Amino acid sequence: MGRMSFVLTRRLVVLFVLVLAASACGGAKNAGSGGGSSSGGKSGLVASVSQAKVSVEGTNEVASAKVSVGGVAGKHPTLSWGLVDALEGNQSQEERVLRRYVTTRKVVTRVESVKIPLSRAVSPLLVHFVVYAPDGSYLASADTPDFGQGA
Repeated sequence: MGRMSFVLTRRLVVLFVLVLAASACGGAKNAGSGGGSSSGGKSGLVASVSQAKVSVEGTNEVASAKVSVGGVAGKHPTLSWGLVDALEGNQSQEERVLRRYVTTRKVVTRVESVKIPLSRAVSPLLVHFVVYAPDGSYLASADTPDFGQGA
């Protein structure tokens, strides 16, 4: 009985080590902080959108977000934005491409922005920033706080 117990214990330890090694090798990560999210999928592509905010500059509302992409060289993720009615949650226009990236192994971070004329903000609005993978799948997004009349 002692020998059989030893063999069973040894197999369990090996199985435990294999499970730990497999979980450390990767997998999808999602994190949400500061109104944003990030992704680092099994492909190694890293994308995050955070610190979405809006400010008034002259006759425009300027929405901006901190965007990071990279981890794998030569991928082509896309940053899009859409104007959303904050009361109804409806997209008031089709998403528009703001930037197309070509990634490097190094993760690069930059602040991206879009201008919305104050005259468009007749009801509470928000800007939705989203990064899509080269195949069009979702990677990360963040929304600005509400802005405009009644916000």
